[in-house]
Amino acid sequence: MEFKRYIFLLDHPKINGTWAKARVGNFGNEKPDQLAKAATRNGQSRTTNIELPKSLIKNLLRKGILEKWQIYWNEGGTGRNAFNTITKVSLCPMIWVREEIIFFTEYGPFLAYLRRFGLARNDFCTCGGI
Repeated sequence: MEFKRYIFLLDHPKINGTWAKARVGNFGNEKPDQLAKAATRNGQSRTTNIELPKSLIKNLLRKGILEKWQIYWNEGGTGRNAFNTITKVSLCPMIWVREEIIFFTEYGPFLAYLRRFGLARNDFCTCGGI
């Protein structure tokens, strides 16, 4: 860019440029600073909407929701059998076979589970074990 500027000035020798110290003694340069200072002193400052990329907003919301969900899951009073198996919340589906879910979470046709709802007399296996 600088090179093009020099070529342009060489081709147009009648153009003169002068250097002015930034915003000192030049009314046109000082006025924006004066207005900005006056606005902040008088409480007239404006809020500016800064547009953020949609992807950034979605990622921030997703992260916040997952953090709140994880706190709720950690401090929850129910679902502790499932919590012992799945300790971290996630939006990604976990590939489990139905039988594995039933076994590891202890939600299913187990006598200990059925007894909680009054559907079994005790939580002992028919073989005599627990």
